[in-house]
Amino acid sequence: MAKRILLFTAILWMAFYLSQCAHPVMPSGGEKDVTPPRILYSTPPNGSANFEGNRFTLNTSEYVVLKNVMEAALISPPMKKFPDFSTRGKSIQVKFNEDLKPNTTYSVYFGDAIADLTETNPLLNYSYIFSTGTYVDSLSLYGTVQNAQNLLPEEQVFVMLYKDDNDTIPLDSLPFFVPPYYVSKSDASGKFSLNGLAEDRYLIFALKDQNANFIFDQPGEEIAYLDSLVHPYYDNTLLFKKDIIVFDSIDDLQIDTARARLDSIYQDSVSNAKYSGLTLLMFMQYDSTQRLLKAELSRRNTIMFSFSQPAEGVDIIPLNFNPDTLWHLEVFSAKKDTVTWYLKTLPLDTLEILIKNLDDTLGLVSLRLDPDKTTGRARQNKKKNPTREYLEWTSNIKGGNLMPNRKPELSFLQPMVSCITDSAYLVEGTDTIANPPFIYIDSIHQSVRFPMEMSDEVRYKIYYPDSSFIDWNGFFNKEISLSFTPRPLKEYGVFTFGLHPEYRQSYLLQMLTVKEVVVKQIEFTGDTTVVLEFLTPGKYLFKVIFDNNQNHQWDAGHYGARRQPEEVIYFDKEIDIRANWEIEEEWGW
Repeated sequence: MAKRILLFTAILWMAFYLSQCAHPVMPSGGEKDVTPPRILYSTPPNGSANFEGNRFTLNTSEYVVLKNVMEAALISPPMKKFPDFSTRGKSIQVKFNEDLKPNTTYSVYFGDAIADLTETNPLLNYSYIFSTGTYVDSLSLYGTVQNAQNLLPEEQVFVMLYKDDNDTIPLDSLPFFVPPYYVSKSDASGKFSLNGLAEDRYLIFALKDQNANFIFDQPGEEIAYLDSLVHPYYDNTLLFKKDIIVFDSIDDLQIDTARARLDSIYQDSVSNAKYSGLTLLMFMQYDSTQRLLKAELSRRNTIMFSFSQPAEGVDIIPLNFNPDTLWHLEVFSAKKDTVTWYLKTLPLDTLEILIKNLDDTLGLVSLRLDPDKTTGRARQNKKKNPTREYLEWTSNIKGGNLMPNRKPELSFLQPMVSCITDSAYLVEGTDTIANPPFIYIDSIHQSVRFPMEMSDEVRYKIYYPDSSFIDWNGFFNKEISLSFTPRPLKEYGVFTFGLHPEYRQSYLLQMLTVKEVVVKQIEFTGDTTVVLEFLTPGKYLFKVIFDNNQNHQWDAGHYGARRQPEEVIYFDKEIDIRANWEIEEEWGW
């Protein structure tokens, strides 16, 4: 009997021990939890007036964490000292570190900072609003921030409102000097909302802030603004009952980003904001200050100067060299912002250069003309075993193929002074033609073209032996042998595009790859039909730029000059170019 009692007691102790060692675990399998946490209630309640004290608490439906709260959370009006955010169990505490202003409505926007503990599902766009006065301001504004050049959404952009209540600074100058009165931030889709606003007219200004001071004070900061003041409206969906999350209602906006027209959004209209939202077009404004960006020896006997602006008026002056003969050729890029010097071989190791723009010195540079030059024993060994240098060249023939409607071309890295063609020949199928003709296609004799008639699918060969082309430094080519076949037209497509603008002005039509690389650009001024031939099969986008200043390119705006960026619109579908197909489309705007 005693043994049975001892055995029974041992079993009970073992069961107790095992129960203490067991750990509860989540059941395996099943669907992943994708539901964000909910705010059950807050203390004081969301939307409270006569707010007192320096803190509030949010009670959540599950355990939560705060992610990057200092970057995600925003307080309007902005505070000098950031509040303390903390979690405790199923709650979030926010403590203010400065006195609150009297009779003021505050909004604490959490962005995506609140997430559940287990799966980090974010609660998006939650705002806690309260007032230190007898009533809560309840007006709202919402909209999207887009890149002005490609209409893609811009995220993590501060959208700011300013009141005309400064006695010394004009309203339109406030973004340069003072923080805003209200602030929000755009999400990944470019959407923003501003809630708890007072009845007033506001200057709206968007800023991609580089130094986190809510002031437009850096030349590299991107901005957006509207020409007119904005007026918030009352949205009866923004309720505070039981902390129902209603601040992400902007997700239901249907904004046609490809057809956003500036003249339709620059309106001081309550109804316009209410039904379509505001569209802010972001750009980095043009900086007219001339700067030397880079001066380098890009290759032997070639110096490249890069500037921030067109450089026709810039003086580039050698300081330690005073030649009495032609010693360099100067070539400007298409945009005139890059100057290339092609040098004759100079009796210098280093060239000192002064770069000036009017009375301003842009730079004083020192360039080694032979960066590979060595000293001592290494130089002696190099002289004993010199490496022969040849004239380098490139061609528009790729992979043995030549695009339709093109002629073969050769481009050399230095200007040519002579060409010996006695042993050159052209093979066309089975025929051989001696000394094929060519023409120089630039003013410094750097590129040549062969104006030959060609047939599809016939094999051609252009041959020049060693030392046929000689540049002005005496370098000559290695053997040149170009074998190619013109690609047949049936491998390409044709696209006919009818363009029908409502107003006659200067426009640019751009054909783009799906990655926004410009394939073709065509200028037009009114109703027209464009025929695009020899198109490589693939999917393409089409974009129109309103070229207001007729300079053949898209231009950003300038806030100081109150000039908006040039408008762009996109055709509302991709065009699928197919081999040996002709496609037609019409576009009116």
